[in-house]
Amino acid sequence: MLLALATALLPISARASAIPGPAAGWRDVDRLRDLLEATGTRVLQRDCPQRNLQGLFQHASGTIVICRVHRDPAEVWNTLAHEATHRMQACAGGSLTRPELHASMARTLAAYAPEEFRALRLYRPAERLSELEARYTARLPPDQVLALYRRYCGAPRTGSLSSSPR
Repeated sequence: MLLALATALLPISARASAIPGPAAGWRDVDRLRDLLEATGTRVLQRDCPQRNLQGLFQHASGTIVICRVHRDPAEVWNTLAHEATHRMQACAGGSLTRPELHASMARTLAAYAPEEFRALRLYRPAERLSELEARYTARLPPDQVLALYRRYCGAPRTGSLSSSPR
């Protein structure tokens, strides 16, 4: 089911590898951060005073904050991809997915990440769809998240993404 929904979210050219892969690593984090920054989104890491806060997207300034609470690169990836989805929603001017897919996305998230699904109840009803999309997208393979970002927010402004290995 994750493959079918990822396919529905992605442009045709990015659909080939929508099967979830292994956990993301530092290289994936760097690739997404570089893409975000190359398209004008600031990415900062800092201590966050609010308990259980892992990151946030500041719409007005176009800044993503990653809180210093993560233990490994997979957790950093999940938060960065989640917040990048909120950036994509800002670029798109709203939801990224067709309404007929929302129930399937919710069922998939409930099956693969029940804690993430349960956390949706903590949000106001008006915020739940954007959170569903962000939590769902953060679970996709890194190449798919990068493709979605390019689809909704465009190519880098400077064309100077770092191509050197990290």
